[in-house]
Amino acid sequence: MIMSKSTSKPSRLLDFMFCAGFVLGFCLCFMAIAYNRAYQISQETVPLPSRTSSLLVELPSVHHSAVATNASVLSPLPPTPSSGRLLCWVLTSPQTLWTRAKHIVNTWGPRCDTLLFMSSKPDLLFPGTVLALATEEGRANLYNKTMAAFNLLHDSYLDKADWFLKADDDTYVIVENLRLLLSRFSPDQPVYLGRRFRRFVHQGYMSGGAGYVLSRESVSRYVRALHHGTCSQSTSAEDLLLGFCLQKLGVPAGDSRDLQHRETFHPLWLGKLLSTEDTLPKWFHQYNYYPSKVGPDCCSNSSVSFHYVKPVRMYMLDYFLYHLSPVGGHRPKLGVTREE
Repeated sequence: MIMSKSTSKPSRLLDFMFCAGFVLGFCLCFMAIAYNRAYQISQETVPLPSRTSSLLVELPSVHHSAVATNASVLSPLPPTPSSGRLLCWVLTSPQTLWTRAKHIVNTWGPRCDTLLFMSSKPDLLFPGTVLALATEEGRANLYNKTMAAFNLLHDSYLDKADWFLKADDDTYVIVENLRLLLSRFSPDQPVYLGRRFRRFVHQGYMSGGAGYVLSRESVSRYVRALHHGTCSQSTSAEDLLLGFCLQKLGVPAGDSRDLQHRETFHPLWLGKLLSTEDTLPKWFHQYNYYPSKVGPDCCSNSSVSFHYVKPVRMYMLDYFLYHLSPVGGHRPKLGVTREE
């Protein structure tokens, strides 16, 4: 009896160890099979295309290297090289160079072929090209400053550009839309474009705040007239005096509206123009050459400029125009002309 008890205990222990080992081995095998299957599934899964790649598919004619740059991302309208070389010059001052003009360097300015800032003092630390004019600052000297700027442009840049855009340091310009507009005209013909005002000048003149563009031929005629004394200063209103002079020289005031007769140059901030309630100043309706509108019809879909744009709004416009893209939203097609 003693022998039977001593042999039964090891037998039961071996049986228990065998069962435990079998269960443990089964579990390990099951875990290995499950892990291997999960790995195979992960390798077979096709990644979904990202939002960016799906948008780029819609732009087959854009070079891949260009897509990576900020200037080419979802530009408001396709570039039109046939419009010619565009020189943009900004009327500024030592007091507003760093508080206003600097933000043009950071937003729309570099999209011009040449970007210049006209002030009365040089500034070598400024991140753009500042040209010092021999004039004093202040509203009373605006036309003197404008004449000096065009003299400088004529002597140093006439053979380097086809079109000359003047803008204030609180003006925002959509350069691609401007190029589209200019593609309808020849820089070798006299013409100037902008927001057309009707008072005091028979053919009208262009608002200084909204910005205006002169063809190369127009700049040449204007500067020759200044040298010959054909045009002189009688008031400080820079845009009005320029309009008087260009009319005298036979430079026509062009129509910059779109095919639906909506304005493209705007002497006010967009928010005021879009309001369905007419809160615009009285002079706005009195000065407009064409009937003025408020609400969505105030502005062309290919608008060129807005005035009284605070620095923070410049960055907002830049973001909305060149970075923000609603999925499935409307975006102009590359290669489509204005008429189409």
